[in-house]
Amino acid sequence: MSDPERSWRIAIVSTPHIKTPPSGFGGSEQVAGGLAHELARRGYPVTLFATADSHSPGRLEYFPSALPESPYADPAYREVIHLSHALAQEGFDLVLNHCLKAVPALALYRQAPVLTTLHYHPPILDEFPWLRYVAVSERQATLARNAGLNVAGVAYNGIDPSPYHPTPDKEDYLLWVGRFHYYKAPDLAIEVARRLGLRLLLAAPPPPEDQRAYFEGEVRPRLGGPVEWIGAVEGQAKYRLFERARCTLCPLRWEEPFGLVMVESMAAGTPVVAFRRGAAPEVVAHGETGFVVDGVEGMVEAVRHIETIDPAACRRRVEAHFTASAMTDRYLALASALSDP
Repeated sequence: MSDPERSWRIAIVSTPHIKTPPSGFGGSEQVAGGLAHELARRGYPVTLFATADSHSPGRLEYFPSALPESPYADPAYREVIHLSHALAQEGFDLVLNHCLKAVPALALYRQAPVLTTLHYHPPILDEFPWLRYVAVSERQATLARNAGLNVAGVAYNGIDPSPYHPTPDKEDYLLWVGRFHYYKAPDLAIEVARRLGLRLLLAAPPPPEDQRAYFEGEVRPRLGGPVEWIGAVEGQAKYRLFERARCTLCPLRWEEPFGLVMVESMAAGTPVVAFRRGAAPEVVAHGETGFVVDGVEGMVEAVRHIETIDPAACRRRVEAHFTASAMTDRYLALASALSDP
């Protein structure tokens, strides 16, 4: 492809699961929505393929399906149908795909270059290693290339930091935000808070069915007293929750591909204490915007020194590296480097 031109017609394929951008949780949808908004702001003709209740600054396309009422209502089938409908539309110069379980639909597609973002690594990708993938961190790029995937480059996820307003007036609570999943380790966040004798707020929707046993066995029995599950948060409530927290805990049990929660926390001027897993060392500047530690003991000790972190430094890091504008610049650069299909 030639250098980016405003005449590029760009298709952004978000997921068929929740609206884009999401009201609360939804990392893939948040990134897809941010790209759509920023590209449209720059004058690119954008078509967003998403759910019917999504918002697009350009054209919005959605495809109703009877599949959710079928006994075969696997999310992967819904993604394949969704992406296949999107690819059937003609006239695009670039496709940015965020439906990872639907990559089989890309195998024979030749009408326009496609970049598929590695929000995570489902096994189906290993069957299609030649497709062009975008990693969301250097660590993820290394792991994906080691697995044989064709990684075109890295584009850090980005957000609009303007709704977040850092404040020096912190309240005395620790914060954990995410989904109740073993990999996200809310049980370890609870252990840290109890060892410090500090209040902990857990902001999350109810656990998915495949994590219910973990939640009932490892999380629910530890709730109560200073540990409070406040449910999912969104909009202004989420912004204020991040802004007022003493710090955000990210005790990861997996190779986190990126970690939007860490970026949102820093945008709010709230430092992050994360385990040294996945992209955490790339997102959090150790000793400057929080601490990257090894295990519960390290996290406990880091929280004791969290007042040494300047909230303004947290915000500056997001503005320098993790904005929707910077993310969009990188996607356009990667697209420019592609050869014509």
